[in-house]
Amino acid sequence: MTETAQRPPDQPWVAAGLMAGAMLCFVSLDSILKALVVEHGVGMLVTVRNLVQVVLLAAIAPFFGPGMLRTRQLPLHMARGLCVVATTVLVTLSLAHLPMTQTYAITFSAPLIASLLAAFFLQERPGVAQWALILAGFAGVLVALGPGTPSFGPALLFPLGMAAANAIYHVLTRVAGRTEAAMTLAFWGGAVALMWCLLALPMLYAPLPPKAIGLLVVGGAFGTLAQLLAAAAFKRAPTATVSPILYTQIVWAGIVGYLVFNEVPPLGTVIGGAIVTASGIALVRLSARKA
Repeated sequence: MTETAQRPPDQPWVAAGLMAGAMLCFVSLDSILKALVVEHGVGMLVTVRNLVQVVLLAAIAPFFGPGMLRTRQLPLHMARGLCVVATTVLVTLSLAHLPMTQTYAITFSAPLIASLLAAFFLQERPGVAQWALILAGFAGVLVALGPGTPSFGPALLFPLGMAAANAIYHVLTRVAGRTEAAMTLAFWGGAVALMWCLLALPMLYAPLPPKAIGLLVVGGAFGTLAQLLAAAAFKRAPTATVSPILYTQIVWAGIVGYLVFNEVPPLGTVIGGAIVTASGIALVRLSARKA
């Protein structure tokens, strides 16, 4: 008999902390991918990254109790895994062409898209004030896009595409999380993502040097922890509460981008990032007050 985890009561502040930690881990992983994509193909980077995650999760699964890797939601996980591949490929391409802060500022449209999807499919309907804050955050994303500036171009489609894939992933995780544990969600998301990558591997294979593999192992560990934290966050609060915590990525991205890649964000990115960050914090506080 398949064991499932009971969904805990909504805990907005706990969920916010979990998601903030997940964002720090994702930025760490993305920094490694940004450094490696200069010399190595995206397909191999994504494949090895997902392989590391699946191996790590399978290794620690026994510590979470029997039945943690069993699932009744395989079709949902198939879709979630495809979203994982899409987001990883698109963020890697984004970071290859754009500064980290601009990439993340644009992907902050994911909470708006996720909230729209949740409103239609999960009956999680934000109030008027919440909608106003979400729209304000999206306005900040438009500022970060920088229409009319030299950086405005086709490469901006990469982070926009990632935002859409990420929003779908968040909503699917929220649905699957009603009956399954965080470990189950993280394992099957990575396992199915690896399956999609392996199907494409004959067309993408290229050997990687040991140094690149070592960095990907570290990055995969960050990604694994991020997946666990994000899945746990979505089990503890509605999508409109958890998704805005994505805004903390811009803080980590600004620090890492400057210290590691010598990136100085343009003024539009700073202003847009400030708008979406302020909107996200206000939205979390409002959602927590209503919980």
